[in-house]
Order: sequence, then structure tokens, then C-alpha cells
Amino acid sequence: MPSALRVRALTKNYGSTAALQGVDLDVAEGEVYGLLGPNGAGKTTVMKAVAGLLRPDSGTLEVAGRPFTRDSLRGIGALIDGPGLWPRMDARQHLRAHARLRGVDPDRAAADLLPLVGLDQVADRRSSAYSLGMRWRLGIAIAMIGSPRLLVLDEPTNGLDPIGMREMRALLRRLAESGATVFVSSHQLDQIARTCDRVGVIVHGRTRYEGALSGLARDGDLEAGFFSLVERTSSGVR
Repeated sequence: MPSALRVRALTKNYGSTAALQGVDLDVAEGEVYGLLGPNGAGKTTVMKAVAGLLRPDSGTLEVAGRPFTRDSLRGIGALIDGPGLWPRMDARQHLRAHARLRGVDPDRAAADLLPLVGLDQVADRRSSAYSLGMRWRLGIAIAMIGSPRLLVLDEPTNGLDPIGMREMRALLRRLAESGATVFVSSHQLDQIARTCDRVGVIVHGRTRYEGALSGLARDGDLEAGFFSLVERTSSGVR
């Protein structure tokens, strides 16, 4: 499959703290790709770099086969650190407002995106009355304005109840089926396992595994394989 995102030797330091120490990732077009790792591994830093929210110290990013530039952001939609919503505005008003800011037809954006994220039946309800899962769905719809080919989502199932998690998994699959590439981070192994086509695992700012979930499992046990990898790489064993 053609490449939607390629990350090579990405590094980022925050003062004396090395957040990323050489991350390599390959995300194919049309897949749901999961970025795994323990808390503090550097997942959000990678997401912010891909979304253009911070500049890495070194390394390269390619989007759709081209070096990352400011123009690359036109093809990227992102939701990082949760959806920032106006509590008195409903879903339709949010989408129309953001569409105008991006130079997109507001009526068309609302008509296309509300059913895609499953909010068409509650489109006129204020966001202050939404559940956490509904707010996340609206945030994803806002990120989808302009039909970006790459969608970057940081911890989209964090804080959701089991029903919300199931709805979010279904939404991510629908987005991929609609033609988007979904790049999602999580520390919740079970949610990634139920959603993603391939995964990358980073530990202490380095890529330690990339490939199918089956290749990460140990004797058929995905959780055992993940923890074994984290323990080995944390202790310096390859």
C-alpha cells in the first residue's frame, strides 16, 4: 500500500529530558494504525509532531510520499488533548463555525459529517449536554472538516465507558472505510487490538516494534508479548 505517513529517526528533547530518541514509523494509506507504549513513552509527542504542533529536533516526516511542510497540514486532521467545545453551541453550530474558518461550505460539512460520526440525531443539542463519547465524536467530526486524508487522534478512548469505547472503535473503522488513514495512539492494548490493522510500539522514545498484532503476541498472548517487549527494552535487552 502507498505510504500515508513515514517517520524517520525522530528526536525531541524538553530541556534535559529526551522525549523521542529515534522513532521510525510507516503508516499505509487507508489503514487504522495504532501507536502503543507505556505512559511517558513519547506517543503524544509523536502525535504533536505529525500534527504540526511542535517541531522535532531532528529526523524527517513524510506525508503522502512528500516531505512534511506547512502545506502538508491541509491534508491532516488532528484531535489531541481532547475536544475543545463551546458549551452553549450544538454540534451543527460547531461544524458550521469551524468550516467557515477553514473556507469549507458550512452546510455541506454539517450534512456530511454529522451522520458519519453518528451525531445527526442530536445535532441540535448543546454540547454541554453531551456525554464524553459524544464530545469526542464531535471533536473528530471537526478534525474531519475539509476531508483530510490523514487523521491523527491521541488517546480517543481515554475516559470512555465500555459503550463509548465500542462506539469509538466502530467510528474509527468507518473513517478508514470512508477513505481516511487513521493514526491513533493509546495505552489501552485491548482497544487497539480490536480496532487497528497494524501497530507500532515505542518505549522510552524509541520504536521497539512495528507490524501485525500477531507478531507482537507471545505464545498467542498479546498482553504477554507487549509486556515482555516493554520489560526487555526498558532493561536494555533487544
